[in-house]
Amino acid sequence: MNILIVGGGIAGLSAAIALQGDGHDITIAETLDGWKPAGAGLHLPGNAVTALRDLGIDQDVADKSCAFPRLDYFDHRDRKLFALETEQLGWPTFQALTRSDFHEILCARLTTPTIRFGLSVSDISNAPDQAQVRFTDGTTGSFDLVIGADGINSAVRRLVFGPEHVPQPTGYICWRWITDYPFGLTAPKFIIGHGQVILLMPLGDSRFYIYASTYDPGERIHDLPTSELAAHFARFDGSVCDMLGTIGTDTVIHEGRLQQMVMPEWVAGRVVLIGDAAHGTLPTMAQGATQSIKDGLALANALHKQPDITIALADWQAARLPEAHWVQQQSLQRMGFAKIRGKTGVWLRNTLMRRIGPKIVASGFRPLIDGTAGNRKD
Repeated sequence: MNILIVGGGIAGLSAAIALQGDGHDITIAETLDGWKPAGAGLHLPGNAVTALRDLGIDQDVADKSCAFPRLDYFDHRDRKLFALETEQLGWPTFQALTRSDFHEILCARLTTPTIRFGLSVSDISNAPDQAQVRFTDGTTGSFDLVIGADGINSAVRRLVFGPEHVPQPTGYICWRWITDYPFGLTAPKFIIGHGQVILLMPLGDSRFYIYASTYDPGERIHDLPTSELAAHFARFDGSVCDMLGTIGTDTVIHEGRLQQMVMPEWVAGRVVLIGDAAHGTLPTMAQGATQSIKDGLALANALHKQPDITIALADWQAARLPEAHWVQQQSLQRMGFAKIRGKTGVWLRNTLMRRIGPKIVASGFRPLIDGTAGNRKD
C-alpha cells in the first residue's frame, strides 16, 4: 500500500514505525526543514508502557527517562496535600524524559519511510480508490491512504473534513521549559494555586521539566516576557519561587494556549486523522503522546488484519474513538480544579483534595491502565 503520513511528530512517526514492517511504501511529509521536536518534556504515565513495548521502544525510553514511584500534590504555599503511590498500587512505571530524547528514539526506529522535509499538503482530492494530493511545493502524488498527523491545527483536517472543524479554546495559557535546578525531588510535584498550576517533573541529573499554567479565559495574557514569569507566579512559595527567579534570558520557554479538538469522525474515504489532529486534549492526564502512539499501533493492526481498507478504517475508528473521547472529557473535567481562584474556593478545593485526592487522581488513571476507559460510564 502507498501511504502518505503528513506530520513528523509523535503521532506520525509512531504510525510509520508501526506500519513499516508490513511492506508498505511510506512517505512522511514534514512541514519543518528538519527534525525539530516541539515542547520541552514528556510525561508517560503507566498506561504508556504497553504502547511503548508494542512499538518496540520501551527499553530505549527506559534508558533515557526518569522513573518515579508516586505523584505528589501541594498547595501554593508548598504544603503537601496528598500523594498517589503508583508503585504501591502495582501500576506500570510512570516516567518522564525530554521531548527531544523521545523524538530521537522514534527517528532511530524508522527504517523504510521516505522523509520529505519542508513540505505539507495544499489540496487533497478524496476518490473512492485513491487520494490525489497536491503538495505545497507544487508536486502531486496518488496514495492508497493519507494519514493526517499534522497536529491540532491540521491542514489535512481542514482540507478534507472542512474548515468548520477547528480547535476550541479552554481558557488556559501555559509555559513549558527545561531547567537545571537542585530541587532534590524523586517524584513529580504538582502545585495548585489560585487559578494557576506549576508542575516540577524530574528528568534525572538535576534536570526538570517545568509546566506552568494560568486560567485566563479572557485571553488577556500575550507573549509574557521571561523576566515577568516570576512576578506572574508570585503567590507560589518554596523552592519553585526561587527557581522562577533564576530564569535567564537564554532559557527557551514555550508559551501557548491550551486547546481541545473534538472530532465525531476521524475517517473520510482514504484519509484518516490521528493524534492531536483528531483528538487534541488538555495535558491534565498526560495522555497526548500515549494516545497518539496507540492510534498508530491500532491503525497498523487493523490494516494488517483486514484487507478491505474501508472495513479496516471503520474497525480502527471504532476501537480507538471511545477511549480518546473519554480522555478528552476526563482531562477537561479534572482541569476544572485549576480554575478556582477565590480564597474560599481554594480552601474548599484543598480540603477536598487532602481527604480524597488519591481517589480522584487514581480514578482517572486506573481505567486507562486496566483497559476499560471509554467502555463504561465513569
